[in-house]
Amino acid sequence: MDQMLPVLLAALGRQPHPDAAFARFDAFIARQPAGVQLLSLFQRNPSLLDRIAAVLGAAPSLADYLAQHPAALEGLLSPQEDDPPARLLRSRLRDARLLEDVIGIIRRTVKEVDFSLSVATMEGRLDADAAGERRSALADAALAALLPPVLADFSRRFGTVRGGAMAVVLLGKAGGREMMAGSDLDLMMIYAHPQDVTESRGARPLAASQWFIRAAHSLVAAVTAPGADGQLYAVDMRLRPSGNKGPVAVSLASFRRYHAEDAWTWERMALTRARVVAGAMPLRLLVQEAIAEAIAAAGAPERVRADAAAMRARMRRDLPPDGVWDVKQRPGGLVDIEFIAQMLQLMWARESRSVCSPNTCEALRRLAAAGKLDAADAALLARADRVWRTVQGMLRITVGRVTQGDLPEASLRALLRAVAEVGVVADDLAGLRVALDALAAEVSAVFERLVGRTEEAQRRG
Repeated sequence: MDQMLPVLLAALGRQPHPDAAFARFDAFIARQPAGVQLLSLFQRNPSLLDRIAAVLGAAPSLADYLAQHPAALEGLLSPQEDDPPARLLRSRLRDARLLEDVIGIIRRTVKEVDFSLSVATMEGRLDADAAGERRSALADAALAALLPPVLADFSRRFGTVRGGAMAVVLLGKAGGREMMAGSDLDLMMIYAHPQDVTESRGARPLAASQWFIRAAHSLVAAVTAPGADGQLYAVDMRLRPSGNKGPVAVSLASFRRYHAEDAWTWERMALTRARVVAGAMPLRLLVQEAIAEAIAAAGAPERVRADAAAMRARMRRDLPPDGVWDVKQRPGGLVDIEFIAQMLQLMWARESRSVCSPNTCEALRRLAAAGKLDAADAALLARADRVWRTVQGMLRITVGRVTQGDLPEASLRALLRAVAEVGVVADDLAGLRVALDALAAEVSAVFERLVGRTEEAQRRG
């Protein structure tokens, strides 16, 4: 300690708020099983001490995780960022027998990898695109690993539906491979079984439809089950057919019928972000095809555009931005870019499915390549999309869901460094706000030209 104390104090003292960093370091040390070994580790790896000091100084939520899980240090020493999540989960689940053990292992692994991804993002080793890809791959692997044991456990209690299967669909940020720290999962579950199979076979048979609906509830319960680290993921089911009024799981036939007869434009827009990530492969392929058919059947381009403009105007009225850092809902923000990409996919998917992609930037690229979007507009929107995701992602890592204009100095430093990597150069908070406002204005101009003028824009004249 005599040898390391000056080094420790120097590393913590370089943080914008050294007292807060020191208090977090104290909590971190107090939870260590062996302090001498840790100090020796810092002595042999001075760069590790600087990295931990940066986390303690800039990201309270990561500091809390590090304090509660000292083993997270191993992830900083030997990052496994390139190890595919599916392989990592398979190795850790090899000896798991009980469903509770499976849930706990998956939840613990996801939290560990998510922590490593957040630190890598904060340190500038991962940009928003790479972090989104890896977080989404992690969610894919978690659901794919969780679904079979959940269904097996459910089958032991309620029998099996002969020839039946269930597929899990991700939408939203997870569907688009753009997940950030704290992103929830927009889920939809679709099942199928032979028409002549009406109930499960087992000690406690259920009607086939009820079997799948209750099995879907079991999967949601497993994903959201609380543990020492919190839940695996928060889940949002509002994008399923009929929203909160509909069943948790729908049959493939019902899904097709709903989108052929009753679906709203906004529901089809949501489907442009859909990816089937778990379930038996034959059913997955059928569901993906049904999703593509629903997107292509959106209707006349003029109606799609009018519906999109009306819906965005309603959202701006009912869901105004939650503070100056709400880059999602602000005019010219993430939602406006997503609306443009989703609307154009619905308008042109019937002509060519090649314009479609769950990922917003990829969809913009494909639309431009097909001549359905001006190349300059596509480049602007893709750049703005990356900027907004960079801002939102970094703020979530460092300060959470901030609404006020001011930022802690450590968070601002990390944010300025991150946005500079995507072409927004600013020296301070005021300069950053000016640059982001100018970018939002450019996006708003494209939105009004392609989608339509919202009520707010009409009032401005």
